[in-house]
Amino acid sequence: MERLKSTFRNSIDGEVIYQHLLKHGMYSPNQRTKATLEFLQDNDSWKKTQNLFTTYKKMWGGPDVPIYIFPLMSSGMWKKKNETKSGLAFEDKLFLFYDLDIEDKEMEAVLIHEYHHICRLHHLEKEQKEFTLLDTMIMEGLAERTVERYLGAKYLARWTKLYQEDKLQGFWSKHLEGKHTIKRTDPLHDVLLLGQKEYPHMLGYCSGFYLVGKSEKRSVKKSFIVQSEEFL
Repeated sequence: MERLKSTFRNSIDGEVIYQHLLKHGMYSPNQRTKATLEFLQDNDSWKKTQNLFTTYKKMWGGPDVPIYIFPLMSSGMWKKKNETKSGLAFEDKLFLFYDLDIEDKEMEAVLIHEYHHICRLHHLEKEQKEFTLLDTMIMEGLAERTVERYLGAKYLARWTKLYQEDKLQGFWSKHLEGKHTIKRTDPLHDVLLLGQKEYPHMLGYCSGFYLVGKSEKRSVKKSFIVQSEEFL
């Protein structure tokens, strides 16, 4: 983490970086994560990811960013979701977290999702601190719909299948309408996005995926620039 300090503005402390990454799938040291690391090395995961990144960067005309790969957390929220991968995108870098025995197509799915975020951040003329809950929801929905476009429904994240349409419509009326304009800096933003406390699990993610799916199909490059409000 100390080596990453210079890539963050204000060179924040390595421990702060680690705590932030932990919330998004970063591992804690144990025997399983050691085995995961050995698998990723034997699987040539860094080279495979580089090849995928080169392909999508060229296809989408996206920015060149460094990618950091680590083992996935093996317990807690991520175990509940039973995912084999996770990621965290910044405007200028990308973190990917892979689990033991991850398939190559799963690696491609998380790269598509997270790199779509980077391309959208690159094209939107909006400071990230000005992002609303709706902006974040739509960003997640667009990224996962892009996974579906390239790899099919089989490789969608498991959270996309949590709720039926009528449930999601009810969730919008009950939990999100009127709150979708809160800023990213508001503590309620992440609570609603992830469905914490009394809210349905992965509320914002699932609702964003639903909203994007109900709208007209756009090209991938158009999905980098479309305004979030259009989906309402």
